[in-house]
Amino acid sequence: MPGGRLTAVTDRWLLVHPPLLGPAVLGPLAARLRESGAAVAVPDLRGLVQDPASALPSAAGWDRRWAGAVGPADVVVAFSGAGMVLPAVAAACAARRAVWLDAVLPPVSGPARWPAEVRGLVAPLTADDGRVADWTTWWGPDAMAGLLPDERVRAAVLAEGHRLPAGLWAEDVAVPPLTAEPRYVHLSPAYDADAAVARARGWEVAGDGRGAHLDVATGPARVAALLA
Repeated sequence: MPGGRLTAVTDRWLLVHPPLLGPAVLGPLAARLRESGAAVAVPDLRGLVQDPASALPSAAGWDRRWAGAVGPADVVVAFSGAGMVLPAVAAACAARRAVWLDAVLPPVSGPARWPAEVRGLVAPLTADDGRVADWTTWWGPDAMAGLLPDERVRAAVLAEGHRLPAGLWAEDVAVPPLTAEPRYVHLSPAYDADAAVARARGWEVAGDGRGAHLDVATGPARVAALLA
């Protein structure tokens, strides 16, 4: 891996979707990486957010279940909210590189707590059953067509829409010591603060944050180049 860069042809990649979405949002990026010869896994972890031992919509322990569900990988890429559990997932699969892709950056050591602005956004979207509205409905009936103009990609993402327990955003996430080399890929202005923290920690940061969060689905070639 000359110069610390990723080597797509030889690495095993694990792409981790955020809790609010399913793996389809990372499908175009996975396809682009596979075109380069990489072995790419994009597991569906949605069902592991609900606590199977509870009759209530509790998300307690979701981070441990996610970490326990992954296999070995050389490079783990966590998108958006999945950045909260990246240290645990990277340790579980013995990765040598952990990449936050326009993702929430947890503290160096735990526990991590969801940003206040995220918790504030979720609160009014919580129904009487303790679950939060499907993310694909948050922005109005026509928003997804603009965010994901490709009909096939949009249909796949919408088909994976799901309602999460509101307790997920109240749960602290344990942050084990980071065992993999860190990197941050900055796509959108929404993650300016996280990218700035990554730089302050001395991490390599790729991207200028002038794109869109869903470039992972709408501009996979550009995102793959930032990962490379």
